[in-house]
Amino acid sequence: MAALRPASFPDISGDPGAELYLDRESFPQLFAADLPHRTAAAMAAAQRPIAAAAFADKARSAAWKTKPSWYVIATQDQVIAPQAQRFMARRAGAHTVQIHASHAITLSQPAAVARQIAAAARHLSPRSPSHLS
Repeated sequence: MAALRPASFPDISGDPGAELYLDRESFPQLFAADLPHRTAAAMAAAQRPIAAAAFADKARSAAWKTKPSWYVIATQDQVIAPQAQRFMARRAGAHTVQIHASHAITLSQPAAVARQIAAAARHLSPRSPSHLS
């Protein structure tokens, strides 16, 4: 992604590490297109980086292989393509909803995200009959 900006830092052992930021000018459209520009600009200024290694490291195990999963697909996401989200959700066998939203879906569509979390909680509740199966 052309909008990623690398920055170097010394890791815990003093070796060089790399972290990535989204370009502040591109951030509102890429990450938070469905939020007010002022909010998205503030998010761009306050963003926390992601370690570049996160794109290369592999998980030793994936909980979705043995645990029930839920997924909220942000259909207007410019960071993780909706097609990729659908693939990941299908692969995990996730209970999925699709919401017209950007990558910042938890801020732009909090009620929809909360409904999906509540659905997962109901399913996994010890009082729920579906938890016993």
